[in-house]
Amino acid sequence: MSDFETVIGLEVHIELQTESKMFCSCANRFGDPPNTNICPVCLGLPGALPRPNAAGIDAAIRMALALGCRVAKRSKFDRKNYFYPDLPKGYQISQLDEPIGADGQVEVPLGGSVRILRVQLEEDAGKLQHEAQGAVVDFNRAGVPLLEIVSAPDLRSPQEARAYWEEIRRIALALGISDARMEEGSVRADANISLRIAGSEELNPRVEIKNMNSFRFLERALAYETERQTGIYRQGGRVEQETRGWDDPRGVTFSQRSKEEAEDYRYFPEPDLLPFAIDPGHVEELRASLPELPARRRQRLVALGLQEEQVRLIAESGGRTAFFDGAMAAGGDPGEAAKWICGDLARLENDGRFDFGQPAFPAAELGELLGAVAKGELTGPGSKQVVQLLARRGGTVASAIAELGLGKIDDLEAVRAEVRQVLAEQPKAVADLAAGKQQVMGFLVGQVMRRTRGRVAPDVASRLITEEVGQ
Repeated sequence: MSDFETVIGLEVHIELQTESKMFCSCANRFGDPPNTNICPVCLGLPGALPRPNAAGIDAAIRMALALGCRVAKRSKFDRKNYFYPDLPKGYQISQLDEPIGADGQVEVPLGGSVRILRVQLEEDAGKLQHEAQGAVVDFNRAGVPLLEIVSAPDLRSPQEARAYWEEIRRIALALGISDARMEEGSVRADANISLRIAGSEELNPRVEIKNMNSFRFLERALAYETERQTGIYRQGGRVEQETRGWDDPRGVTFSQRSKEEAEDYRYFPEPDLLPFAIDPGHVEELRASLPELPARRRQRLVALGLQEEQVRLIAESGGRTAFFDGAMAAGGDPGEAAKWICGDLARLENDGRFDFGQPAFPAAELGELLGAVAKGELTGPGSKQVVQLLARRGGTVASAIAELGLGKIDDLEAVRAEVRQVLAEQPKAVADLAAGKQQVMGFLVGQVMRRTRGRVAPDVASRLITEEVGQ
């Protein structure tokens, strides 16, 4: 067992999905041509004055409430001064000592709770792009509302840090305040990590790893940094407080600059924006509007007896949860509904042929489908055909069954006739089955299902094949 304990805190940055930027009326839209969503305000031109976006403030309050934070009655913006090519003003409008929310906590699926120190609003910087001829900058992202969530150093492993970040992202998605698309940089994280002697309360110098936009990158970077710092201490050295980056192809962190302290940023109150009051009554209205959060979803799904992986897949998506609830409301069995949502429908979603957020057919129809199968009105294979058709064209289960001609064949003699026809066409398989090779039974059942277009239950087909072959 290691004699060192890993101490990790995360700063998670989430771009908010507002119509306009945080302090001007430019469009907040990803993917537009470079430098088209810009104005004198977000470029910091002389004489341009910022105006706060109320929708961004509301989004920050909702996240603070979801994290159990105390929402401030008074808040203000500050200038964080530093120079970098993607920061057109030479400073970032942020918050220092009076953030929107503070003193919260979030439960992490791996166990335990993580304290939330602060939830604050700021503006994003532009995007620096390195090309063959040099570096260019796109200022479309400059001024986009950015929510920063700062955790206490309560995380003790790279795996816990990843689980915490994943939960923060799930909460943002559940609230609908961000699209949280990692590949577009909508969610990023900085990690602070240090090591200390196990059992000690004294914190050693910490290293900050900047701008990671992947759960995998975070986990790998923290694992590497843990090993690097452990090696330094074992050799009698001292870890320098600094900012490092992550080089994923090489699998290493690398030094970027010595660690700045708050005074290095020369914070001071934003002179162009007055402090603002947050109405407690409005806060309670926002609290009442909060949706079911991921932790509560998981608890509810576990209580229904769903498997761990089913709970994870359904709870992480508001669309899947709503679809599951709709199927349940229509009388569907929880376990069977979960199988469909995590099985066939999830595969269709992955192929781009189904969207739980905007489903091609109502969730109630999945409940109808499960009822039809449970009552023996539709076979399992037939139900798969129905779902394929509904996912492609929409409609109802009843209309799909009629169109596909999938009503279950109840006439046992009619089924027996189909079985006899299959056996006549497959003499070798029949001989193998008669010789005791039970593995061919699946093939013969499949042939019966094909002939009857899935209108016969597999167990009925198997029983009749056994009777006809004389086993």
